[in-house]
Amino acid sequence: MIDQLMILAESGASASEGLSAPTVGIGIFIILMILLGFTWLTGGAHHRSLDRKRKNSSDTDH
Repeated sequence: MIDQLMILAESGASASEGLSAPTVGIGIFIILMILLGFTWLTGGAHHRSLDRKRKNSSDTDH
């Protein structure tokens, strides 16, 4: 199925003289990585690790 999608993208790009298939793929990859970054930032997983570090450092200060 992905083979057919790539063939369709390449034929569409050559017919319309638009963006090439690798350019579209790289653009989609970058967009997905940005969305993954937003998800990680808003998910709270990194906050838990920061809280654990703060708790450990405050225990040794006493």
